[in-house]
Amino acid sequence: MPSVFRTLLKSSIALLFMTFVMKADAQIEVGEPQPYGKQSPVYLWRPFETDSIQKLRSSSILTSYSANEREWPWQFVGPAVQPQELNPGGRAIPTYAIGRGNGTGRMNFFLVHPKKRNWVWACSPTGGLWYSRNEGEFWLEGGTDRLPISGASSVTINTKKKKQWVLATGDGDDVFMYTNGVWRTKDEGRNWENINGKIHGATLPFGDNNYSYIGKVAASPDDFNFIVVASSLGLFATENGRAPADKIKWVKISDGYFYDIEFVPGNKKFFGQRENFKVFASGSKFMMSENSGALWSTLPLPEYEEKDRYKFLRLSIELSTDDPNYVFAGVTCSEGITQSPAGEGTFQKFNLTTNKWEFVRSLKKDMNNLITTRARAIAVSPIDADHVLTTNVQPVYYSHDGGQTFLKSDKGQMHDDVHHFEFSPDGKTVWAAHDGGVSLSYDGGLHWLNRDNGIGAANVFGLSVAQTEEPQVLYGGYDVGGNLLKDNKWYHVSWGDGFETIIHPENPDIMFATKQNGSLDKSVNGKDFESAASPSGTKTEWHTWIKMHPTKYNTIYCAGSSLVRSTDLGVNWEIIFEVKKFGENLKNVYRFYHCYEHPGVMYLYVLTDDSLQPEIWRTFNVNEIKPELIIWEKVADIPQRGWISGIIADPDSPWHFWLLFATSDFSGKLWYFDGFTYKDETTNLGSALVGSAILQRGSERRIYLGSNSGVFTRKAGETSWTLLDGLPGTFINSLDINYKTREIFVGTFGRGVWKGPLYEN
Repeated sequence: MPSVFRTLLKSSIALLFMTFVMKADAQIEVGEPQPYGKQSPVYLWRPFETDSIQKLRSSSILTSYSANEREWPWQFVGPAVQPQELNPGGRAIPTYAIGRGNGTGRMNFFLVHPKKRNWVWACSPTGGLWYSRNEGEFWLEGGTDRLPISGASSVTINTKKKKQWVLATGDGDDVFMYTNGVWRTKDEGRNWENINGKIHGATLPFGDNNYSYIGKVAASPDDFNFIVVASSLGLFATENGRAPADKIKWVKISDGYFYDIEFVPGNKKFFGQRENFKVFASGSKFMMSENSGALWSTLPLPEYEEKDRYKFLRLSIELSTDDPNYVFAGVTCSEGITQSPAGEGTFQKFNLTTNKWEFVRSLKKDMNNLITTRARAIAVSPIDADHVLTTNVQPVYYSHDGGQTFLKSDKGQMHDDVHHFEFSPDGKTVWAAHDGGVSLSYDGGLHWLNRDNGIGAANVFGLSVAQTEEPQVLYGGYDVGGNLLKDNKWYHVSWGDGFETIIHPENPDIMFATKQNGSLDKSVNGKDFESAASPSGTKTEWHTWIKMHPTKYNTIYCAGSSLVRSTDLGVNWEIIFEVKKFGENLKNVYRFYHCYEHPGVMYLYVLTDDSLQPEIWRTFNVNEIKPELIIWEKVADIPQRGWISGIIADPDSPWHFWLLFATSDFSGKLWYFDGFTYKDETTNLGSALVGSAILQRGSERRIYLGSNSGVFTRKAGETSWTLLDGLPGTFINSLDINYKTREIFVGTFGRGVWKGPLYEN
């Protein structure tokens, strides 16, 4: 991932989860699951208050906003079933990519009930918790839409009481979403309570203003009171995890970056008592307790190459009852916690008798390398320690000699980029959590079946809707390319990382999907995405920012090292703003913004060598036929440093505009430029992090803002914001309006596409 995009993503999401804004609650009415193929993919989620949510609102770990709130009838649009491949084997989905880029969203963690292998749980780092009672034939949302942060890094369950779960929020692998701690439910996710603790000196340190992740939360299979948390802030444990939330006491066992936890259940003794059980914890350290967590010892770390360069070590550990004398480990290393250059992954095992590591083999040489951000993509069968699985992108590698040698399974059976392999305790099945959802194997990893029906965890970037009565939606999704809703069915139309999209306002058969580095795929008949339409004359950012002219629908633009224009729907391109001609310190046009009321006006967001001190440029004659006659001018310096998330031209005056910043501060989010000075109009947005905006055109002239707290709205002349309550606790990257049906569509980063009526007052 190029540095600028990575920096923006990390900065935005870090700010988003530094200040854990309390969002409003929505309670789902759960009925019998219905097959998605037999009905419209639109489901109504009805927001209402519960006692637990009232408690959340007053929780000290959450920072609230002060906006007015309105319960809003948001509907989930999808996708929650793997879209059908549209034109596989063509240019948009080449033959080698079939089955490798299609899915419903990124999943990072998997759990199988120790006694009932058809009861399973899956965690999305941005889309929350999902569970199934029929071995993944259909999934239900686990109630995390109602949490301030919907993302889930791991879950643990009470094996004696099926409705009791404990959840760790955030992203434990790539840290796309930071954590606000640990939550507990006693009724299968209908109500959640935070159990970070409230006793001074005995709490978990997750909440406001810290950059942190939880790699795993795990409970003893014998006693749900004993819970261990492996995190970037250390290793923690409690012995009264079933107590009332305000009575729970946490103890810090060790500093360090911890990632994984494994329990060894005790054996039954007289009078139903159990002997001491073992528990292991790993990450940048390796620790063990042999007496049920009362005392811990630090074990030696394995050796690995280039320690001076790859200083971040992460151990993902596995146990097998077939060989209880060993702890097996995927050993990964990198330059940093997140998507940093990775070192060589290795498979090693720790001998509990000799207290020494035994090197098995490299997972890079002749393989595709196990990496830090997918460290759990390795598994050892609980009933056959010689049976080992590992991967990174594709294919799946399997071994039947304890990892000495690996064979390849066929590519294309599931989505690229596996984050977690998990055997069922009886060893009969193995699951894979990956960037497209989850998959299941009944033959030890040789053949795989998709099992993501019901999971709606798509990470949406760009979003476009057709001006039609029947919903037609095209979005670009992280990891899953371009996806189209048409005729009540979802289709996968292009692969890769999908970004901005276009649907022609008058002819919805004309569409553009994008993927990384400026690649465009075009349809002119509403069903084939085959025509090459990639822009020439510019080197784009990873995220490929394109837009159509607001009134001249044959004209599209694309940002990059130069701003380029096509007046024939992407056949030919010309440069209309060559960055280096306007300043040696300018790097590229990162984004640009039109104005429907003033179609000759365009504003540019131009990155400088200091990306947090960008410049704003504009023109009033972007419709000029000859590029050399387009006049550009630099606008007054921006009022503060930071990433800009949007520019809205004032419909009453093209010289005036609103400027949005991706900041979690209680001020400086929204500035109005009156032609001379900037005025802060943040008012009552609180600490919500605004990531997208749209101006409703026409006489209403209402502004909508997408944030981690939901959608805020106000009229252009008003000062007070109203929150349209009920969306999941995810970042909102895109908004679009269907004026024919008077609905606003929302693209969330982790929970797919939603829609609701426009605000009327």
